[in-house]
Amino acid sequence: MAKNTQAQYFHEALERQLGFAAMVHVGNTLYLSGLIAIDEKMAVVGPGDMAKQINQIYDQMEKILAMSGATLENVVNEVMFTTNMQALVQANGARVARYAKCAPPASTGVQVSALFLPDAMLEIQATAVLD
Repeated sequence: MAKNTQAQYFHEALERQLGFAAMVHVGNTLYLSGLIAIDEKMAVVGPGDMAKQINQIYDQMEKILAMSGATLENVVNEVMFTTNMQALVQANGARVARYAKCAPPASTGVQVSALFLPDAMLEIQATAVLD
């Protein structure tokens, strides 16, 4: 179990209500919960548009990482859960572009039947290591 001092929240009220933290910071490792493409009102951004969802997720990820002084350069592993692998493969250029200035992380992609919100097509969980 994470200690209260290790948990960091992005949408704190929502995360507390649902029983999770956006990130847990242990030592020099950052564990990010799965991110889906939502706005501050928990509406899915870009329903049916995988590239928009990818960009929204990475925008959120960069903000969450920044809370601990990290960037995408610190991400060492990702697990991507998608409801449409073909759409993910076709829009993967949007993901690759986010890592253009650094080495890409180890990554796994898994197709699933559904995600937390019906219009979400992608969820990305990540681990980052601070230098």
